[in-house]
Amino acid sequence: MDIIFSLLIRLIVWFSGFARFLSRLGLCQFEEWSPGKPVKVLLVGYNGARNTGADARVVALLRQLEEVTDPEKVSFTVMTLSTEHVNGYFSSRIRLLPFTTFFFFSLLKAASMHHVAVLCEGSTLTRTFADALTLFFCEAAGIMKRQQKPCIAYGSEVGPIDGWLARLCHDMCRDTYFIVRTDDSLKNLEALGLKGHVGTDTAWTFMDPDGERWAKEQLLNDGWDGVQPIVGVAVINPYCWPVRPSLWRWFKALTTRDFSCQYDKMYFFRDSKQRREDYQRYLSEMAMAVNRYQQERKAFVVILGMEKLDTETCERFAQLINGPYCIHTSMKRDVFQMTGLLRQLSILVTSRYHAAVLSMEQAIPIVAVSMDGRLDGIIRETQLDYDYLHHVGDERLGEHVIASLHLAIAQREEIATSIRQHVVVYKKKVEEMREYAISWLKEHFS
Repeated sequence: MDIIFSLLIRLIVWFSGFARFLSRLGLCQFEEWSPGKPVKVLLVGYNGARNTGADARVVALLRQLEEVTDPEKVSFTVMTLSTEHVNGYFSSRIRLLPFTTFFFFSLLKAASMHHVAVLCEGSTLTRTFADALTLFFCEAAGIMKRQQKPCIAYGSEVGPIDGWLARLCHDMCRDTYFIVRTDDSLKNLEALGLKGHVGTDTAWTFMDPDGERWAKEQLLNDGWDGVQPIVGVAVINPYCWPVRPSLWRWFKALTTRDFSCQYDKMYFFRDSKQRREDYQRYLSEMAMAVNRYQQERKAFVVILGMEKLDTETCERFAQLINGPYCIHTSMKRDVFQMTGLLRQLSILVTSRYHAAVLSMEQAIPIVAVSMDGRLDGIIRETQLDYDYLHHVGDERLGEHVIASLHLAIAQREEIATSIRQHVVVYKKKVEEMREYAISWLKEHFS
């Protein structure tokens, strides 16, 4: 199905080249920039799915750009899977444009109505979570290329890609300029025959003091005594990825009324007996380490669901915790509240990349349990990988996590120093990215 979708994208991209002509006949909408007109910027990302990291990236990005652009000369539109789920995230200057996971034609319309596209999701060209996500960005880049409009990827991750998907990325994204997040991403980008340079993640500048004040009050209401150390745990189901489209599984779900493995529409999570066993082992090992640490330190446990899909995982994990805990997920908490909670922690155990990024503002010690190259990368960049980076498939995961937790107590100051030094560097890179993006816009629209 992914290959079929890639062929559909090639057809849509080819057809998009006729939008200018068809608009003159009144058969479709098409925007073409001319001097004196405001530049219409379309932000193409994974917003509105209650993914804390994805939303924090774009909120921070728009704050960065709004500070240095004239609202009478530049307008911004954010594509979102749900306008309700991003309510209050953006200023009144920002227009919201709803779309669905069956994005093919809505993306054609959106791109045709704007002058420039910014690919603003972190996992831009990767196969970790879903090929469909990469197809989404390839279509956006391809339409802009076909319509001779500029496109830039901002703070992107590019993974190792081969075969039919590599060919699609090369063909669709040849005119897109990539500001990637890591050196590894740049190598993968160049292997695809694409151009760009290294920047960083846009979420480093995400700030919200109100969210932090709310979080402290909320934790007191949850049972924290105001003195106990707080251990945060951001858990996931690492064995349900990648999501794949399947007509057969869709028809089967309609027939049996069993939608337990459905992500949305015809997209389904991976599932097998072995994957379910591996998932339970991961939860059990994580819980063993957290329970031991909680008992030894008299700690309060905060279970964090950074993406609404993590809600069930958080509830399953909570059943394995012996001491006092609370659960907060992005299903009920917005990006400001989730970030505020992360910044109240004494230590974080995380399988979510953006939980690490958003907590680092407070230089909180981090123990990473990764299935994601982005999380691997950030722990290595901050020089914490030797003692604090583990992987979900580790057969002795619980032992290794508790050892890292113990070590973090002794090395708290060294860890904090390393994180603070790197956060300064990351924020400087964000500023450099903004300056590049503004000069890039001026180059294309002056």
